[in-house]
Amino acid sequence: MSPDASSVADVAVGHPAAGQPAVDPQHPWLGLASFTEETRSYFYGREEEVAELARRVQRKPLTILFGQSGLGKTSILRAGLVPRLRPEGYCPVYVRLDYSAEAPAPSEQIKEAIYRATQSSGQWTQPGVAIAGESLWEFLHHRGDVLHDASGKPLIPLLIFDQFEEIFTLAQSDDAGRKRAAQFLDDLADLVENRAPKELEAKMENDETAVERFDFTRSDYRILIALREDYLAHLESLKGIMPSITQNRMRLARMTGEQALSAVLRPGGKLVSEEVAASIVRFVAGGAELRNAEVEPSLLSLICRELNSARIAQSRPEISAALLAGSRDTILSEFYERALADQPAGVRKFIEDEMLTESGFRESLAEERVRKAFAAVGASPDTLAKLVDRRLLRIEERLDVRRVELTHDVLCGVVKASRDLRHEREARDEAERKLAAQREREAATRKALVRARQIAAVCAALAIGAAVSAVFGYLNMKRAQEAEARAQQTRAMAESARGEAEKLIVYLLDDFYLELEPVGRLDIVAQLAKRAVDYYAALPPELRSAETDRNRALALVRYGAALRNQSRLDESQKALTDAVGVLSKLREQGDQSEATAIGLGLGLMSQARVAGSANRRPEERELAIKGVEVLKPLMAAPTPSISLRRAYGLAMTYLGFSQNRNNREDEAVKTLEDARQAYRSIAGLQLDDLPAAVAYAEASGWQMEALQALGRFDDVRRVGDDALKVTGQVLEKRPGHMSALRAEALIVDTLSSTEGFDLRTRKALVLTRQASRDWEAIVKLDPSNQIAWNNLVGSRLGTGFWLLNSGQIREALEEWREALAIEQQVKESGMIGTVLSLAGGYLAMLEADSGNRQAAEAALASNRRSVEMALRGIPPESFGRVFLPEFLSYYGYPTTGLGYGVYAIPFAGGDYETVRKEARASARRLQQIKNATPQQELDKNRALEVAYRTAVEASYQLKDYAAADTEIKRALEIRKVIPIRTLAEERDANNQLMLAAMIAARLEKYAEAQRIIGPVLEFHRKLNARKDNEDLMQRIQFAHALYVSALAAPGQKTAQLAQAAAIIDALPPAMQRQISTTVVRERIADELKKRR
Repeated sequence: MSPDASSVADVAVGHPAAGQPAVDPQHPWLGLASFTEETRSYFYGREEEVAELARRVQRKPLTILFGQSGLGKTSILRAGLVPRLRPEGYCPVYVRLDYSAEAPAPSEQIKEAIYRATQSSGQWTQPGVAIAGESLWEFLHHRGDVLHDASGKPLIPLLIFDQFEEIFTLAQSDDAGRKRAAQFLDDLADLVENRAPKELEAKMENDETAVERFDFTRSDYRILIALREDYLAHLESLKGIMPSITQNRMRLARMTGEQALSAVLRPGGKLVSEEVAASIVRFVAGGAELRNAEVEPSLLSLICRELNSARIAQSRPEISAALLAGSRDTILSEFYERALADQPAGVRKFIEDEMLTESGFRESLAEERVRKAFAAVGASPDTLAKLVDRRLLRIEERLDVRRVELTHDVLCGVVKASRDLRHEREARDEAERKLAAQREREAATRKALVRARQIAAVCAALAIGAAVSAVFGYLNMKRAQEAEARAQQTRAMAESARGEAEKLIVYLLDDFYLELEPVGRLDIVAQLAKRAVDYYAALPPELRSAETDRNRALALVRYGAALRNQSRLDESQKALTDAVGVLSKLREQGDQSEATAIGLGLGLMSQARVAGSANRRPEERELAIKGVEVLKPLMAAPTPSISLRRAYGLAMTYLGFSQNRNNREDEAVKTLEDARQAYRSIAGLQLDDLPAAVAYAEASGWQMEALQALGRFDDVRRVGDDALKVTGQVLEKRPGHMSALRAEALIVDTLSSTEGFDLRTRKALVLTRQASRDWEAIVKLDPSNQIAWNNLVGSRLGTGFWLLNSGQIREALEEWREALAIEQQVKESGMIGTVLSLAGGYLAMLEADSGNRQAAEAALASNRRSVEMALRGIPPESFGRVFLPEFLSYYGYPTTGLGYGVYAIPFAGGDYETVRKEARASARRLQQIKNATPQQELDKNRALEVAYRTAVEASYQLKDYAAADTEIKRALEIRKVIPIRTLAEERDANNQLMLAAMIAARLEKYAEAQRIIGPVLEFHRKLNARKDNEDLMQRIQFAHALYVSALAAPGQKTAQLAQAAAIIDALPPAMQRQISTTVVRERIADELKKRR
């Protein structure tokens, strides 16, 4: 048997899916994953069910296995039944159908699956007899075509339809799907009932030879259908065409206590004692004794896997009773959060409010009500199915009504805790509206891409036309040379035609840029500009003029700018240097035209962008200023042209951005206001000129960043709200407008950090996730846009910080891991190297603080690679060349605390000698850096202060209080010249003061310690009392301040220590487990012990 599979898509599954979690003696439990043939040696507890199922399969052609979700049907099939039947002459064929419209017909998928599975198990006696399009019955009834194994013994194909309920769900999405499903069920029914299809019977009426081709007595195949119990009624509806479905059924029940104990003990070996295993089973069974226990295998396996992960993380030889007692709530909580991670907030709200009674017991609801409720909050149609598959919910049929409930009573406590916490939070209506709006934008992206392609086609045609016109002029000139009588007249006509064509090319490049930038197709602009540049390069010397040189230079400016966006910095620099040189020379020679000035201004600005991308900041700022100086005099005219105002706005925007990067925020606010007014003057922010409106919004985004750095949070929100109205109008008119998405992302990113710095971490999270979605949409539109990739990393870093400050440690780790993974998507540049260095440094800090040393080492290796990338292209001996390695490798942003980068692993491991050694060495290097500007001095001092403070912390931990005292005084001295403008900077300064007070107390300078810590404690007490304070890191700082206050008053203020301990104990479990939190907890506990 060899079907004609050339037209059959590779969609049917002939063997178990890859990607199973690793299983070995140290990791014997799979969690929610299913067991396979490869992992069957770890599959225990279902031996009786496997034996019974095997007997049923052997007895009759069709077997039905049904049971509730989460009882392990797939594991029984793959790890139990199949290994048992293979040696007995059965060839299993796993079938999981693809019901999408573009997939082959289900029967064709099944035939392909049979062919693939039997290829590896044996050989058909008559290969090639099957034909495309024939039914399943015909496929398996060809006379004399029998499957044999290598020794010649017959094999029986066993078709295993797992998750058969999908034929009643996924296959019913539209009329076409329902028609395909009905045809497939008819085909399957013929095979199950062993009856010739009607089409074949009709054919045999007219062709007697057809009868000879088939063996009507054969039944040497088996079919096993596995489905969820709540779809049994759907299966019953098929008994009219498939009566056999009622005859050979097996219901799978929950595990008994003894079976569950076997499933824990036998795979675990020495990892778990019988006593602890029994405790685990009782816990999963809701406290029931073993003899009465009913256990869901999936939940049991999940608990065992998570306990084992905790065991490994704590380097324990076995799972202990204490580990179980300390982990059960965390395991269930994390399971609950994962199950709902990708669902709208309304789904969680419905589950917590409607499926749990006020006192915390499970509530059973009609399935129809649940589906309608999920749909009402914007959930996808398959949400209920997903939550059932994830074992959070289950469906049961009671009195002919399908009802939905939580899978187990053990989840009630977790769900109630989540509900109680949510009831304290602010309403999230605004977040849901924004999420819905984003989905609409994504849905419209395809439309925008189609438009981009149309524009691209027009661009290409016009550009070719322009080039042809130019060539035509040149040919005319050549003919003129050959026709002496009309030489002068023809030459003049040819020169005119060529000149007009060149002007058209320049005009088209500018126009195309404005049209194609919003849809992410600047690669097309680069291609067109390259064609124009090549055209000019091919011109003979006698045809080149000042105007030709100018047009060529203007094309080079556009080409260089597009190359910079793609991080092709060397090529960009070469093109822009050529362009700026030509345009500067033309200006020196008296060319005062607006076109030349605009070209030169934009060329200098693009050079500044290249320098910025290579981390050459002084050069960046100098070039940005030059670009503005070229354009600014022309803006003094009574009515500057729109082209000039657009170019001036662009140049001022980048100058403001550069001023931001060089600690000149006051100047940046004014510069960016000029840019905003230039864009506003073009069309009054009306949608008649979308590029001007969007550029106004982008300039607003950078102005917000400067305002934020100055601590002017109310102004940030005011400017942000105004700019978001503009981007919202643009996106409503042109969904998927990439420049508007970019501007929106910049604005929302800054609003997010503003809210986060102001302790509103939940709002910060909502905003930063929106920004990440915008950046993701941009890179989908234009994968070559390296600026967008860079900003996506930055946005994910922000998300990680607010997750961390909210106590969501696991989610923060995942966010930063995703940020670092973007390294695989980008081209090398100093800009990308900088942001990836930060991602690696912070991920190393959090991995180490979470006890994940190996992961921390990997993150640190990535940090080192990225630092090298960030330094390429920076001139030797420059400030950036010597400062950036310290900033990116050792410190990160000054306000984010200690333990970044190089310090991460020794800090977490308690190796304070190494921490102090590294910090002192870094401080020496920083002191030797020569800086040329006040801005560089500020950068240096910020890093130097953190270096000394890091050394202080290490000396304090080593109980070298004299050294710590010397170092803290130096840190305090440096702090005097560092401005404190934001709440984050004020908190950071107070962290330094806490260290100073601790050292004074250890040196028994109690009065000095009390004088220092008093204002610090009052500062944190006020922050802690704020009703909108959602920052858990601030609570830790408050607890530490209470501890230091008590330390400064021996024998007194014990109540403050108790309050500090209570604050730490109230933190989420994941946050409590952080090594840095443990240090604070132990300090408090040690001081309490001394006072008892």
